[in-house]
Parts: sequence; structure tokens; C-alpha cells
Amino acid sequence: MLMDILAGTVCGLAMGTVSLGTGIFILFSSRDLYERLGKRLPQGISPTVIMLAALFAIPPAWGMFGALAGALHNIATESASGSGLGSSNSVFTLAILILAALAMLPALALLLLKRKKWSLLLIMTNLAFAGIFGWLLPLLANWR
Repeated sequence: MLMDILAGTVCGLAMGTVSLGTGIFILFSSRDLYERLGKRLPQGISPTVIMLAALFAIPPAWGMFGALAGALHNIATESASGSGLGSSNSVFTLAILILAALAMLPALALLLLKRKKWSLLLIMTNLAFAGIFGWLLPLLANWR
């Protein structure tokens, strides 16, 4: 159980790094985002404070999500063990792939709206999610 949670935490921190890179790319590709955020925030709260809070909150949030995914992987392994789909637990990997496919729907909607730069970035982030949690987590959890 502990090995699964640790593997999930490592995978969550890796996904946190990927999502930070995505966020930084979005910030630098949209120059007026800082100004638009400043207009919508309440008086006295700077957009810099919000961005720094996100910078410090995203990796631990992904780490906690990864720990939860590791615990779910342990439960899935105990209840329905069976390898497949290039993973040591096909049920868990299939659940992660379905979750990634559902998360990809907004990215595909952006692609239809002709925002190709952001939609392709979101698609790549979703593919990284599927790879990190669908295949890397079971591999690390069973690596003894």
C-alpha cells in the first residue's frame, strides 16, 4: 500500500511539473492575461500574488492527487489484478484512459474553435496525464 501511494506521489509531482510548464507557456503566449486578471480581481489583490499562490499550490495538489491515485491503484490491484494495455493492472489503466479522454473534450472544443496553440498544448498535457498515471504509476508501484 505504501509503495503504491509513494509511486502515486512521485507521478503526481511529475504531472505538477508538466502542468506548471503548460501554465507558464500560457502566461507568456497571452501578454494581456495579467491585465485582464488585474481587472477582474478585487481591489487590493495583485495578479502577482495569485500567480505565485498557483505556483506554490499546483505541485502539492498534484502530489495529493497522485497519492490518491496510488491508493486507488492498490485497491484496483487487490480487487481485479490482471495485466494488459502495457500495464500491470489493466482496470486501473483503462480508468485513467477514460478520465483522460473525458478531460480531452474541452481541448477538442478549443481545436474546433480554431485556438490551435492552446488546444494542442492541452492535448499534449492530457497525453502526459494518461502516460504518467496510466502506465508509469503501475510500473513504479510494482517495481520492487
